[in-house]
Amino acid sequence: MFLLWISLWISDVSARDLTFEDCARIVSQKNPEIRSARENLTAAEENLGGALAPFFPELSAGLSTSRQSPTSIYGDPLHGLNAQLRMNLFAGLRDEASIRQARARRSVAEATLDQTRARVSFQLRRAYAQYRYARENRELAEKIRERRSQNERLVRALYENGRENKGSYLLSKALFDQAVFETRVARDQAVIASQQLAHILGEDSFDIEPVGEVPLQNPPDGLKAEEFLNETPLHRIRKAQQDLAEAVARGAWSGFLPSLDLTGSTSNRGESPVPSENRQWSLGLSLTIPIFSGLSTFRDVRARAAQERAASADLQTTDFDILNELRQNLFSFQQSVEKWKVDLTTLEAATIRATISRKRYNNGILMFEQWDIIETDLINRQKTALISKRDRIIAESAWMQSRGKGDLP
Repeated sequence: MFLLWISLWISDVSARDLTFEDCARIVSQKNPEIRSARENLTAAEENLGGALAPFFPELSAGLSTSRQSPTSIYGDPLHGLNAQLRMNLFAGLRDEASIRQARARRSVAEATLDQTRARVSFQLRRAYAQYRYARENRELAEKIRERRSQNERLVRALYENGRENKGSYLLSKALFDQAVFETRVARDQAVIASQQLAHILGEDSFDIEPVGEVPLQNPPDGLKAEEFLNETPLHRIRKAQQDLAEAVARGAWSGFLPSLDLTGSTSNRGESPVPSENRQWSLGLSLTIPIFSGLSTFRDVRARAAQERAASADLQTTDFDILNELRQNLFSFQQSVEKWKVDLTTLEAATIRATISRKRYNNGILMFEQWDIIETDLINRQKTALISKRDRIIAESAWMQSRGKGDLP
């Protein structure tokens, strides 16, 4: 037990102080979901660049050497040098559709990154709020235990002097024992909250010491959830998926359209390493017109059109769900702000009442039952105010997540 206390004391001494902003930077760098989403966005941007390739010519070159018979078995080798150029002039809108698809996929990856960042930011905010609540709840439990101890000593003294009955004394003692138990529970909860926050940070819980509060903002007056629909990541994902389905449907029509290619080539063949004799070149246009593909193109066009209609319907359904979630989170955020203000006001009133009632009970003006009700009300108000503060932070975090916003850089 002594060695455990020493190890915890050493850990507290060497713990790093981390503000919420420090925690946000750590999570942004270490979280595997965010790293994966960033890499997917990078891949989508590269694929978009690759989709532009068909609009540029293709150039290739070759070099060959050989001996021929029966001219001379021991004769000089023949060398060849050739170059080929090919450029597609029209591919039946296929290339244009490919670019639109690549852009839509990049938009999906970008919105997914914002969605992931917002979700992880919410998890960090919630864990940080739980940690701060657990620490403050532990401190409050210790203050309540001390207050219950003072009450128990006061009632015991009055009982021993014959001014209070035994039932009042036993109740005050039981309330003190309950406060001792709640203090132990609060300490255990603080340890668990510390471990959960450390898990999100990817750190050892004994190596960090979060300090400071979560940055808070109040909801502006007259705010409407509809104003934020288009900026939510889920709406952007569904909209990009609709654009992708539209581009795929457009590209399916390329099977009915002709393709026009420009080709050119030049070749030299001779006995020198860089031959200049026997030079040949060619330049031509080729037009390919599809006539019949066994109805596969026709079926593909109809299938892609159905997928486009499905994507449009999915967007409408998703927008309805997003608006519902935005309204609920906005109302919860607004209500949590007001509730915390009300709880702080009632806590202030309960504190003043408890101070007055203690003096009145000590002077014999107030009965124990009345005094105990006021004392218990104060303790409950203290606990409620602390919970309201935590819930207010979590409610704001949920509102930020539904909008696709967060604190991560």
